[in-house]
Amino acid sequence: MTTSVKKIAPRKIEGLAELKNKLTASENFILTTYSGLNVVEMGALRSKIREKNSSVKVVKNNLFKIALRESSVHKELADQLDADLKGPVAVVFAGSDLPSVSKTLIEYSKKESKFQVKIGCMDGKILAKDEIVQIATLPSREELLAQIARGFNTPVTQIASGMNQIISGLARAIKAVGEKNG
Repeated sequence: MTTSVKKIAPRKIEGLAELKNKLTASENFILTTYSGLNVVEMGALRSKIREKNSSVKVVKNNLFKIALRESSVHKELADQLDADLKGPVAVVFAGSDLPSVSKTLIEYSKKESKFQVKIGCMDGKILAKDEIVQIATLPSREELLAQIARGFNTPVTQIASGMNQIISGLARAIKAVGEKNG
């Protein structure tokens, strides 16, 4: 398939550079539609995403395609995402905590029918919407770390409890012997 190469207007070169930097900094992203959201609603979404150390960027579709093609990780995805880069698109650059960001986006799309998750990319692979929904059910990085910590803590707690019972039993035995001998 041949593609026509268009010259990029000088005013758009800065936007292209920003997209390339975002793709380099964050390999994981999700494409969304936001048509009909007002400024306040979009601002609320941006705030929720910022809390997850991620960002939302409304993109020019052609510039985003060019940025994908010029990305070392995403160049093969540009043609696969072509059908989804139609109409108003916002890209959520998810960083390393894709489950947490996915959960936020899915919850927001349930509350706000004008906002929809389209497709995503994780570690250079395309994610369909249903895969993003599945990822949203995974625990966040913080939740996983807490589960691991609880897993490490449980045996220590059980050992301490067992030792406490042994020491208590020994103390009761010594007391009983002392009372018996008088």
